[in-house]
Amino acid sequence: MGGWSEIPGDLVRMIEGKLDLYDKVKCRCVCWSWRLALRNMPHQKQDLHLLPWLLVPLKSKTEIGSGTSFGFFDPLEKKVHCLQLSHPPKDMLFRGSSHGWVVNLDINNSICLINPLTGDQVDLPPRTTFPDVANYRPNRPGKEFRMIRAGKGPRFYTLSKDHIRCYFTQKVILSSSPESDEGFVAVAIYGESSGLAFCKRGDDKWSFLDHGIRDDIIFHEQQLYAVAVDGSVMVYDIHSSPRKKMEFVPKLRDPITSRLYLVHSSVGLIMVHRDIRIQSNIIISILDSNPIEMYKTYGFEIFKLDATCGEWYEIQSIGDDMLFLGWNSSFSLSCKNLPAYAASANCIYFTDDHFGQHHQGIIGGFETGIFNFTHGSIQYLPDYSELSIWPPPVWFMPDLTKYL
Repeated sequence: MGGWSEIPGDLVRMIEGKLDLYDKVKCRCVCWSWRLALRNMPHQKQDLHLLPWLLVPLKSKTEIGSGTSFGFFDPLEKKVHCLQLSHPPKDMLFRGSSHGWVVNLDINNSICLINPLTGDQVDLPPRTTFPDVANYRPNRPGKEFRMIRAGKGPRFYTLSKDHIRCYFTQKVILSSSPESDEGFVAVAIYGESSGLAFCKRGDDKWSFLDHGIRDDIIFHEQQLYAVAVDGSVMVYDIHSSPRKKMEFVPKLRDPITSRLYLVHSSVGLIMVHRDIRIQSNIIISILDSNPIEMYKTYGFEIFKLDATCGEWYEIQSIGDDMLFLGWNSSFSLSCKNLPAYAASANCIYFTDDHFGQHHQGIIGGFETGIFNFTHGSIQYLPDYSELSIWPPPVWFMPDLTKYL
């Protein structure tokens, strides 16, 4: 028998007939000949694939097959589907999701883009090449990274590679899909001061873009938007040389203390405030000398940009939109063309990205749910609202246009 592409079309169609909805999609990703041999799916099934998938770690060794690294949880079927990778990373830590690709931080300092459907992988420059790294010393356990301090105090300090991996690369987003654009740009929120760095395909290191404490970044019309903790928004022309930036929105009149997100929705640019509070009466002791306070999301507020005066004002509804927030590049979807049972309008689907309170494998990843603006309530997704899910899940929007 030759390669997969040589299997007769009749046999391929027979195989597909035995598969469920999601395996049919994966079947089309095997090769071009399989894709051509299979019929287009009914439009109703294609519409359902406009909904994101929640990438989750598999819970036990019994779920892990050959090459399986993680699966995705389908909120409609309440079922986890396994994903097979031919060359799975040594360990998974999601720190981004854009254009059908997921960003993984490996335990060996590498940063890799993974297409969960095809298994394709693209390497980005490693964490050792970020602007805040003075030098990397692998022979000094626990002090591998010699860091450059951003603020006052001693100029240099040391950190372990595990600490750097978990806390110093907060989110990575892409300007476009690596599969269709050789000139894509990756931008990261990184370091103790939450600055911005970027790289282009083929770069061997990350380049400094801007300092300041950034909460979220998104690409829109080939420009980078970044929101700071005070609600101000900067816009960067990432493709220009030298790179240009301008203040797009000034800071909020009233300060916000919790996490902010930027989303381009059907009503324009909106900013989302996630109200996260520490539960001081609930403390988990990892070690006797290292207690960690629990935290909880209480709700969300939405601010719309008034372009005429350049100010934010609060709105009470997002209409037919759904928002998806977390480690992923923040985005919205409209429910207008989806079956009523398939999606919830005026809702925010969120995952746990409160990395400052995470501790690997012990606390973190337990806040994955849906906030309903109409009722002001939070529903946690079944089976994924436990004390800890490691790595924390991430919303993944598959680019299925080429497969269906």
